[in-house]
Amino acid sequence: MNIGPIDALFGAEVTGMDLRRSLRDDTRTAINAAFVENGVLVFRDQNYSGPDQFLAAASNLGAPMPPVVATYCLAGYDAIEELTNSAADKRTGENMPLYRGGSWHTDHSNLECPPKATTLYAIELPPSGGGNTEFTNMMMAYDALDYPLKESLRGRLAFQAYLSRRAPRKLLARSEAEEKGSEGVWQPMVRQHPTTGRAALYLNPICCDAVEGMGEAEGDALLDVLYRHCDRLNFSTAIAGQRDIC
Repeated sequence: MNIGPIDALFGAEVTGMDLRRSLRDDTRTAINAAFVENGVLVFRDQNYSGPDQFLAAASNLGAPMPPVVATYCLAGYDAIEELTNSAADKRTGENMPLYRGGSWHTDHSNLECPPKATTLYAIELPPSGGGNTEFTNMMMAYDALDYPLKESLRGRLAFQAYLSRRAPRKLLARSEAEEKGSEGVWQPMVRQHPTTGRAALYLNPICCDAVEGMGEAEGDALLDVLYRHCDRLNFSTAIAGQRDIC
C-alpha cells in the first residue's frame, strides 16, 4: 500500500491495495492516520462487482451507518444510497429529474453522533465529464478567522435541525419512525479533532437553525458571515469523478 499526495489543495490517494479484502490492524491504523492528516482519501483502482463488495470495502474503514431517510436506499441495502439521474425527485411530488447534494453540507449533523466520513464509489459517469465532488476544509477555514470572531465562537453551540428554516434546498419528508432521533441537536460551532486537537468549524447550511445566546436576526447574521467565509476557493478542492475509485 502506498499513500501519496494528489493534485489538490488537500487530500491524498491510496494505491496498491484492494479494499474488498480484510485489512490488517496496522493497515487500518495507517489509513486512519492518513485520513486524519488529509481530510479526504481517494482509493485508486477499486473494482466492485456489486453492492456487497462495496459494503465490505466500506466496512473495512468503519461501521456503515444507514441514512436518516431510506427513500433512496438501494433495494435490500439500508446503508447504501443510490445517486442516479434516472430517478425522479420524490421531494416535489412531480416527475422531475433527481438532483441531490447540490449545495454545501455535511452529512447528518442533526444527529447526536454523526458519521465520521462519507464513502462514494462511481459506477457510471457522463461521457462528457462531470461527477466531481467538492470538499471544503473547515480546519483551514477556522484557522483563517480573525481572533475576535474565533473568541465569539468559543464554546458556542448552534442548533442543527433535520431541515433548517434557512436551508437553500428541500430534503425528503421523514416517516414518523425516521423522525425519532433525528429532530435535531445542539452542536458546537467549533469542534476539536479527538486525535490531533485541531479546531474546525462545524456548520451546515442545510441544518443550522439557531445560534445559542443570540436572537434569530443576530444568529442568522453570524451564520451568514461564516458561510461567506467558508465559501472561498482557498479552502476547497474538487475530486474528479472517475471509475474505479472509492
